[in-house]
Amino acid sequence: ELILQRWQERFMQLRVELKIGHFTMDNATNNDTAMAVFMRILQEEHEFDIDPVAHHIHCFPHIINICVQHLINSYKCADFSGLLRTWGNPPRVLHKKEYITAAIDLWVRMPWNINLVPEKLEQMHWEVLQDLEFALQAPAAAHHTMTSEHIPLLSGALPAYETFLEQWKRLNTSSANPQFGPLLKEGLAHGERYHKHMRANKAYIFTMFAHPSIRFSWVEHKWCNEISSIKASILELVS
Repeated sequence: ELILQRWQERFMQLRVELKIGHFTMDNATNNDTAMAVFMRILQEEHEFDIDPVAHHIHCFPHIINICVQHLINSYKCADFSGLLRTWGNPPRVLHKKEYITAAIDLWVRMPWNINLVPEKLEQMHWEVLQDLEFALQAPAAAHHTMTSEHIPLLSGALPAYETFLEQWKRLNTSSANPQFGPLLKEGLAHGERYHKHMRANKAYIFTMFAHPSIRFSWVEHKWCNEISSIKASILELVS
């Protein structure tokens, strides 16, 4: 009888936790299905009313990786034909490019590497790599911000992600470097898709509000038109 009582107490505690609980999974479609099935079981067998979308926290590194992979994989299919000048104003020099090219030139000139001469990168190849390197700085910074020297907190996910996405959007519309438009098209499309999911999930807002160094600062800076509705959501949660 005491054992059953303890189980009942634990079950009631779990019931309270699940009311505000969230689940982090990779962004694979099968995990979306798993969440839906899991939530249906909770609703049918235990009467837990949980939204499988609202309680699903997407894996931050996986989101960044998906955006980057779509950028890289779609490069060969990108349409640059509408640009008057491509790679005409490189934003920066590839890191230590002169040392890299000098080493490659020396290595290719070796008699035993003569068959590699046709594979040597031309100037245009280096310029493409330069743009790829520049475009990848924003997602790399977002990932570093979330994982460097501390345990990642959900409160920092949306600020880091929106900063990265804003940098890509600026590159996408750059008149000085129009090649970034076709280059970023696919990666940016997937990035905005995940951003909509994050914005629709109130867990990000609640954790920012609970973080003493963030509170409403990000909301006031970036979402001026939504302050009232966000405060109402927080009051509803804590009331």
